[in-house]
Amino acid sequence: MAQHDAGLEREIANCFRRIGDSGWFPDEVGAESRQLALVFETLKPGPGMRILDAGCARGRFLRRLETSGARLFGVDLTEVFLHSAHANVQGAAFAGGSLSSLPFADGAFDAVYCIETLEHLPDTETALAEMARVLRPGGPLLVIDKSMMGLHPRSAMPNAVWKPWMERRGRWMYPVEFGFREKWFWPRELARMMERHFDDVSIRFQTEGFGKATRLYRALPFLAFEAAWSGKRRL
Repeated sequence: MAQHDAGLEREIANCFRRIGDSGWFPDEVGAESRQLALVFETLKPGPGMRILDAGCARGRFLRRLETSGARLFGVDLTEVFLHSAHANVQGAAFAGGSLSSLPFADGAFDAVYCIETLEHLPDTETALAEMARVLRPGGPLLVIDKSMMGLHPRSAMPNAVWKPWMERRGRWMYPVEFGFREKWFWPRELARMMERHFDDVSIRFQTEGFGKATRLYRALPFLAFEAAWSGKRRL
């Protein structure tokens, strides 16, 4: 990772530190969460498995995985989140670090998931390569993030229009003058990036859990606000 990217990632982490107690980053995830269900469906956690939460924040998903008997690990660049994660999930091990330069050995994990974190990385391809590196061959990766092809569940505006419009109005976590804009992904574009390191890459549009918009997403899944990308580390 280039030095200027490392500096930008630190600035991004500082933005998270400033809003860390805003209520956007809870300690827990509900048992009914569709995101949580996808983690279990895709990773199939079990006793002895080594699982990494890449961008763990306060460890809310790891907390739900404790009952699986897996060996749990989390990494995040924001110190305030790591402090909370240590208290929140005492059965997991945590490390400070960037997804662009993960502080783990090659093939260290049986499974990796990354939920609403890739969007905050300046270099998407480097982060995907790093998550592939720390996975054992054949191990699954699950990414859940915003779909630029979707419609926003409250405004019903296309995400490709709503997001930049809100950013210009200053109604976003990053200041208007900040040197980075949160990334939302065109589903097929991100899948192509993953295919450089992963086999059996698939896209699943997230149709559940969005209030009144759920009915629309069920009828037209490609318009869903979020998508999940999964693949298996190339052998």
